[in-house]
Amino acid sequence: MRTLLAIIYCFLNLAGCTDAQNRSIAATAQENGKVTLDSLTDVRMGRAWFECKASRSGRCYYTVFHEGAQVRAFSLPVAEALRLDNLPAGFSQCVAPTAGKVSPDCRAT
Repeated sequence: MRTLLAIIYCFLNLAGCTDAQNRSIAATAQENGKVTLDSLTDVRMGRAWFECKASRSGRCYYTVFHEGAQVRAFSLPVAEALRLDNLPAGFSQCVAPTAGKVSPDCRAT
């Protein structure tokens, strides 16, 4: 039975019928050929892993939004990761190398 379910899941995955929550969000910025920001967020089954890979300031500043409202704001030092559970499905995020308030379209306010 387990094998049958694995085969069915495999075919659904190939057809694109997977949970819409499963996604990866990469954010990278460069200035004059030098990386100023590198961040990766993986969302799997309702859990999000935020990873700050590089930042000119030494920290990545995250703001999480859902339907235009800020849900959470936090920062991570370079080479650190944070797992957050129970974020709203379909949330969006902004990440920057410097602290400051941002709007849902990631513009400084």
